[in-house]
Amino acid sequence: MTSRRRFLALLGIASLTTTGCTRMTAKKIEEMPREYALLMDPEKRRKALGDQRLKISSADFGLGGTDFYKLEWENIHFYDCIFYGVFHLSRMRNCVFEHCQFPGSNFQASAMEDVLFLRSDTMRRAYLMAPGGKNVRFVECDFGGKNPDLNQYGAIYFGGDVSYERCTGQYMDISGNSIVSYRDCKFGSIYASNGTFDNGKWYYATVSIDNCTFKGNTKMSRSSLTSLTIRNSKFDILEIGQSDVQGDVLLEGVQAGAMVDMFANARSITIRNSRFRGVNVNSEENYYKLYRSLDCVVSQENQRSLISVVLEGVECGRDDEGIYDVVDNRLSNVARGCQIMGGQDTTVFRNCTIPNASLLLESASVLIDNYNAEKSSFVTSKIGSLTFRNTNIIKAIDFTGVQVQKLDAKGLVRYTGQQILTDGSNIQL
Repeated sequence: MTSRRRFLALLGIASLTTTGCTRMTAKKIEEMPREYALLMDPEKRRKALGDQRLKISSADFGLGGTDFYKLEWENIHFYDCIFYGVFHLSRMRNCVFEHCQFPGSNFQASAMEDVLFLRSDTMRRAYLMAPGGKNVRFVECDFGGKNPDLNQYGAIYFGGDVSYERCTGQYMDISGNSIVSYRDCKFGSIYASNGTFDNGKWYYATVSIDNCTFKGNTKMSRSSLTSLTIRNSKFDILEIGQSDVQGDVLLEGVQAGAMVDMFANARSITIRNSRFRGVNVNSEENYYKLYRSLDCVVSQENQRSLISVVLEGVECGRDDEGIYDVVDNRLSNVARGCQIMGGQDTTVFRNCTIPNASLLLESASVLIDNYNAEKSSFVTSKIGSLTFRNTNIIKAIDFTGVQVQKLDAKGLVRYTGQQILTDGSNIQL
């Protein structure tokens, strides 16, 4: 667990509430003598029930605390129960929490294995966490944070495999350290930084997002990932923010206002059949608007680790951002627009509409096929083979400082008034 998450967990102090029908109608667990005895004594529970689940319904678990500290819960089905306060269990296995509530709760176990949270709610900031275990599922749960301040988020975080299915919520850290999947979810602004650095060791997560809708700002900043796959999902703003991806990034069928900030590292980036509209990413408090669309870039020092970049069926909107180009150690022009980096081996742009882009292509092979734009900058790119097919860059092309070993420009459509800069380049058109 990162120091930030550990700090947040320590702050998850019990928060009492009288809202909601569950607590108003629930009976204190201590007033259920049989259930309470079997819950507190695992051996007695095994002798009484064997492998059958202990069923506990409409129970109020009070403030948790020392009564349940370091207990082991196994084969228990909680239904319509309420947990508030601090619960630090040693182990939880083969448990179900159905239609339960965790208002302001700090609910943790050292390990959770085969645990299902079904139609359960946090009701506001809460902490449901386990550093170890596997196969934790949240199905149709609501993580209802109330405070938009990132420092006031709660955390739903697991060291083992975790899936979020048809869940809702906002203003929460909803993530994990191993195999993490989000399916059919509808979230507001959340923090989804998966993977972590703890006690001198990196833990990398494998993340998949499928058929989800994210409103507000989805922060994946500083994730540590083996791979990232996003399919058929919608975002207002997807903030990548120096996420380290050891392997492949795949975005397919993504609709977003913007994908902003570069990856720290990735082996390949593939984006297919996706649209980035170009939205204002500045908060309402700022006096000026800044429109962003797409950053498909890794950090400069890791550029040689990026082997392949493929954009197919990508459409981008307005983008005011850009990079400062340096040619021969001197500041050249400012290239505005989307920032897209090429792969060392292969770069492909096919069936794309990107009005304005800064293309940083240090590639053995570049294919630009059916590409539509107003302006494109290739400044200081170094390319082995560059092929244009049905490429329509209507207003301006900047090849300043570009070096190409083999050029096929027959498919670069020329327009009246089109400006082409080739200073310091070996390109001849």
